[in-house]
Amino acid sequence: MEYVQRKFLETIEQYHMLRQGGRVVAAVSGGADSVCLLALLCGLRGELGIQVRAVHVHHGLRGDEADRDAEFVRQLCEGFKVPFALRRVDVREFARAKKLSEEEAGRLLRYRVFEECAGAWERGAWAEWADEGTIGPEGAGGGNAWLKADRAADGVRVAVAHHGDDQAETILHNLCRGSGLKGLGGMRPVRGRIIRPLIAVSRKEILEWLAANGLSFCQDSTNDTDHYTRNRIRRQLIPMLQEQVNPGAVESILRVGRLAGQADDYLSGQAREWTGHHVREENGRILVPGEAFERLPEILRAYVIFQVMTRVGGRAKDLTSGHVDQVMGLFGMQAGRSQDLPYGIRAVREYEGVVIGRRETASGQPRTEAVFRYFSYKKGTEIPKNQYTKWFDCGKIKGTPVVRSRQSGDYITLADGRTKTVRRFMIDEKIPREKRDSVLLLADGSHILWIVGYRISEYYKVGPDTVRVMEVRMGAPARDDPASDVIKEDENGGKDHGR
Repeated sequence: MEYVQRKFLETIEQYHMLRQGGRVVAAVSGGADSVCLLALLCGLRGELGIQVRAVHVHHGLRGDEADRDAEFVRQLCEGFKVPFALRRVDVREFARAKKLSEEEAGRLLRYRVFEECAGAWERGAWAEWADEGTIGPEGAGGGNAWLKADRAADGVRVAVAHHGDDQAETILHNLCRGSGLKGLGGMRPVRGRIIRPLIAVSRKEILEWLAANGLSFCQDSTNDTDHYTRNRIRRQLIPMLQEQVNPGAVESILRVGRLAGQADDYLSGQAREWTGHHVREENGRILVPGEAFERLPEILRAYVIFQVMTRVGGRAKDLTSGHVDQVMGLFGMQAGRSQDLPYGIRAVREYEGVVIGRRETASGQPRTEAVFRYFSYKKGTEIPKNQYTKWFDCGKIKGTPVVRSRQSGDYITLADGRTKTVRRFMIDEKIPREKRDSVLLLADGSHILWIVGYRISEYYKVGPDTVRVMEVRMGAPARDDPASDVIKEDENGGKDHGR
């Protein structure tokens, strides 16, 4: 069983996960993998002089079983003499509020807790933070804070218990979803302050090591169901590959993942270097020069376009190889042709190359203008019927409304009180796929007040209890704007059901 300890330490050294005398928080669920992680980290306290603390996230989903796990982890940490923090999160409410699956909501909340935990230790505020508490949707932030990667050398690291089998599942999952090299590279051993020291150890090796060292663990009953996609890959697909294709299928998948990750790192670096020398950015518009771009190998062209789109859009989650192909296709078209993409991105073919920017700036002219006005409401006042002017109940608005294009998770409230995602609404209204990203939305977070040209949310409508009104007046879109004919439908036939 020294083999497991050797692989654990080699992974830490290979990826520079921990330095001598460093600080690390172990994320401990109570399952076999995290118990092994905590025990191995504690074993390095003497050799590396590291300080170890632990955090357990209670998801509030499994009732008594979850309470049992939390108490088990508390006692485990007492046995290892490790400072322990328990944090409760409301996964179900967060998933409902953000229109996410419970699986995704739990992941986002967990990593938010990990970041807060490490930050509290760095600030010397561990004792205050470690007091048991609950984090709901209002405390979840953007969910990506742990990815702010450039940490100081003495920053606190967070160790999570993903192992080799988890990595194989991730690679297969991404492969089936049509991912590129980045997805085929799987989870990175180090990402920001997150480290994965068990990434080279198999689940079988972990169980054998625990048995040899007399360590018990908790079994999560949700791992025994096929409700989640990853569970089906773990319980059905991988065993089938091992039994019917190759007993060493997992090792082969991991080998391909390492090569894909290395290739992705190299190509990403080459693309960053090229864009640093060739692209021009001005007023939020990024020009990719055609002549130099066409000399690049095709795979590097794709990396360049993806990086530029990510810079303009601010995130990459919903940007696919299909969107990259759309932009790359513009280089063979005449000037003036364009493509609309997620996150309000527009790519336009110009004489020098392709300009990528926000839809408000990519074509060099604003799409439309929104004018806001606030006033007290007197009962009985007639509500305007103009398709470009709408009234909303200020008391229902939680944040600062913004005009933007659709984003993942957007939804609107219907007349019967049900909610519908904007994606489904646009499908049901038969809005052409290529025009959906051009439809303007007035958004209060992910809750949409107004799908311009179509309807306003029932939730925000002015009613008998309204005290104050927000009036929003939208300027008519430019006639060459792809959204023009969408809004023109309202002028001709009344698709704005919110009047």
